[in-house]
Amino acid sequence: DPSRVHVVHEAAAPEFRVIHDPFELQRVRERHGLAERFILYVGTIEPRKNLPALIEAFARRRVAGDLPHQLVCAGPYGWLSDDIEAQIDRLRVRDAVRFTGYVPFADLPAIYNLAEMFVFPSVYEGFGLPVVEAMACGTPVVTGRVAALNEVTGDAAEQVESLDAVTLGDALVALATHRE
Repeated sequence: DPSRVHVVHEAAAPEFRVIHDPFELQRVRERHGLAERFILYVGTIEPRKNLPALIEAFARRRVAGDLPHQLVCAGPYGWLSDDIEAQIDRLRVRDAVRFTGYVPFADLPAIYNLAEMFVFPSVYEGFGLPVVEAMACGTPVVTGRVAALNEVTGDAAEQVESLDAVTLGDALVALATHRE
């Protein structure tokens, strides 16, 4: 019965906003070991999130001297994530990649605020709430043109045509050098 159906639009919680309190930002930076400049990913570590391509993109551009950043991946390990650590070692970026594991909800808004950019290279999403959270915090976003993410971000994100390491790396460097 259509009268019993109600549309509820998803959105970021009100806690996801620009934070101006330097003490709160510093507290969270120290608690989670975050560098002064870092690129952020938030979500489960699993194949559909495309982290191997992100790590390769980051490693290539860091080794080339284009990204002095830390790559921070916040979220729990999911299925088929065992090869990620070996890839980081093989690409020789162990010192620049940080996996935080689960992050308390109270710290997430500050982490988004501290990030220089947020990257979400997922190949499939039903919605992409972390992208909306990052945007609510004023953090520049890089995503692919995946249907749900394209719909959620519109023209408010840097959308790459391909989610391969070369294209992702180019987008990361572009945002690092031209944040506006």
